[in-house]
Amino acid sequence: MNRATKDAFEAEMKRLGAMSHANLLPPLAYHYRRDEKLLVYEYIPKGSLLYVLHGDRGMDYAGLDWPTRLKVAVGVARGTAFLHGELAGHEVPHGNLKSANILLAPDFEPLLVDFGYSGLINHMQSPNSMIARRAPECAAGHPVGAKADVYCLGIVLLELLTGKFPSLYLQNAKGGTDLVMWATSAIADGYERDLFDKAITSAWKFALPDMARLMRVAVDCVETDADKRPDMKVAAARVEEVVAAAMATVRERHQAAGGESSRSSSHAQYVRDGSMQRITSVGERSSRRGSNDYSS
Repeated sequence: MNRATKDAFEAEMKRLGAMSHANLLPPLAYHYRRDEKLLVYEYIPKGSLLYVLHGDRGMDYAGLDWPTRLKVAVGVARGTAFLHGELAGHEVPHGNLKSANILLAPDFEPLLVDFGYSGLINHMQSPNSMIARRAPECAAGHPVGAKADVYCLGIVLLELLTGKFPSLYLQNAKGGTDLVMWATSAIADGYERDLFDKAITSAWKFALPDMARLMRVAVDCVETDADKRPDMKVAAARVEEVVAAAMATVRERHQAAGGESSRSSSHAQYVRDGSMQRITSVGERSSRRGSNDYSS
């Protein structure tokens, strides 16, 4: 982050720190030096979606059932769409949307971090500093834009659906799974159901049609041609629509089975005592979090 002057950096930190949304985790504090900038965030014990989904597959991984993945998907979409409204003047409002930058609150509410810094980074010195710059149009030499965030949202959705680690996250895409090629080929051939993470399909077979619908939203978001991708507002609305229908199906199944299941944390009323929205105290932020429409 060596591009910004101290005044510009401080102004941007105050702007980002003042943002208030249930799915954003703004910085608590910062340290500025000409050649070194440090940001301080509230500690979130559960860690990132990247770790929970691809790490040691412990108790937190077991909590990533189908309703919880829906909750994460819609929260990420809402938070990113909010940024696209608040930071519409930025070349790319988030710029670094990936599972490593999605922290999970105790109730699995997703919290986006590392957003809004595109104007502060010298991309000539660090061309791969933002994941958005790995979108196809940027790889082809075109400037990064808001549709690169849409591409990154699509990758996160594919990650949630397949449980696979995306090759996009690795330098030169060496390793991981090319989720874009895999998903687009499967949909074209009518085999998208073979892609879904067995950890969710084994227990939620009735949800396969909803998984397929969310997969199609994801594939539209990762179109190679940026002009063919939906804008973020439309993409988020489509995710909302799929999630609302999918959660209604889950509730119907549970009612038919004779009551609420204790299988998923997504079927409880979630308490958000450790949240954060302003660059003041953690306690003040905790009182400002909103509720999630899909938590019960």
